[in-house]
Amino acid sequence: MSSEKIRIEQFDGEGLKRAIESDSWFVGIKNWKPANDAAQFDMIERHMQTEEVFVLLEGGCTLLIDHSANNDHSDIRCIPMERNKVYCVPRGVWHNTITSKTAKMILMENRNTSNENSEMYTLTAAELAALRKKL
Repeated sequence: MSSEKIRIEQFDGEGLKRAIESDSWFVGIKNWKPANDAAQFDMIERHMQTEEVFVLLEGGCTLLIDHSANNDHSDIRCIPMERNKVYCVPRGVWHNTITSKTAKMILMENRNTSNENSEMYTLTAAELAALRKKL
């Protein structure tokens, strides 16, 4: 949608929509999707070339952050996000978001963030069981 000289974006579907893109970054609207549901998530990720910024606007979200010294996923912590606060995940930090069905967030990161410069880790059954108890 456009209003003369500005762009106005909205997204109410599942998952992520890149709402605004520049030469080097994008702003997205991130909503609930099955892979981020507490009952269905099974992985964490890290981006090697960008920080990732989240702002919770509506609903609920828990940010998972791996605090283990050796990146061995032995100390994944659950951070309940608060609305209208900015959460910045530094590059190289394992993380994920667990969202309620009513969640709506703003997400910002480098425009070229992709599977080629990010890593995914599928959590073991024991790691998932421990995290679900924390949630």
